[in-house]
Amino acid sequence: MKTGIREMAEGIFMITLPMPFRLKHVNIFLFLEKDGFTLIDTGPNLNGVLPALEASLAEIGRRVEDCRRIWITHFHMDHCGLAGIIAGRSGASVYLSEIEELTVRTFAREEDRASRIRCFAREQGLDGGTIDTVIRTFSAFRTATSPFSAAGFLTDGDRLTVGGRRVEVIATPGHSRGHISFHLPEERFLIAGDHILPHITPNLSPDLIAPDFHPLESFLSSLSRVGDLPVRRVCPAHGRPFSDLKGRISEMREHHRERSERALRALAEGPRNCGEVSRFIFGENLSPFDRLLALNETYVHLIRLERETLICREKRNGVCLFSRSRSSSAGSP
Repeated sequence: MKTGIREMAEGIFMITLPMPFRLKHVNIFLFLEKDGFTLIDTGPNLNGVLPALEASLAEIGRRVEDCRRIWITHFHMDHCGLAGIIAGRSGASVYLSEIEELTVRTFAREEDRASRIRCFAREQGLDGGTIDTVIRTFSAFRTATSPFSAAGFLTDGDRLTVGGRRVEVIATPGHSRGHISFHLPEERFLIAGDHILPHITPNLSPDLIAPDFHPLESFLSSLSRVGDLPVRRVCPAHGRPFSDLKGRISEMREHHRERSERALRALAEGPRNCGEVSRFIFGENLSPFDRLLALNETYVHLIRLERETLICREKRNGVCLFSRSRSSSAGSP
């Protein structure tokens, strides 16, 4: 997908920025206003991204210094990484959900993030070498999010005005605990962040500062929240805008149903830890960081199966083992 700027409706632009990752790009959105513009998300603070943003702004006669507000869908670096730099140059006010702001502050302490990852990953059966590599990766990207302070919080049901347009805030937890999406009822747009993507399902991970959060259940519930919106265009953070919201939601629900069934099949021959189940589902040939993503995704399916009493868990030698309950063993292949 080419980087650059594209007008989606009068005064509303999608800016596609490069990233040095498998997804290769992230889409952010701009609303022109009389005195500048508002951004939804910013892209990461990585080499080449800010110049690409500046070049896109120049095409419509704007500069970074013209930014007045930044609304952030969630705390991941590709969505908020440039917020501090943009706000520093323009004086823009930054807004996000209160949950995401807490996460940003918590994970600003690198040693806290590393400790939480190490504890969770060990408990779920990830090997020490992979854990060390993942933590080094996070450390290497610690500057990919420039520090910022929130001027206020965005809350589910907020009705905002930007560039003369109404925008509704919708809480869509799942991919992250405080993820929000933006609905433009007059244009019938849904700016979805990472909640709904056209070709891949967003990674679901446990929230390491809120162990009671259930990502899969929250994600499926969030799909229901947006599924009946009269949307003619979904504007995702990765991939091209698309129109069939209901069809895409159906595909993602089926994907997660199949993945849960596969997780259950992985336990057919006896107890396994989460790492073993993730290798059954995703295979062995993964990079260390992808092993963590696979572990996270597997874990959220396992804890949902546990809440449905289809499996149970116990801890042996500091590692959690999951096994089928008697009823699922008797009734499932």
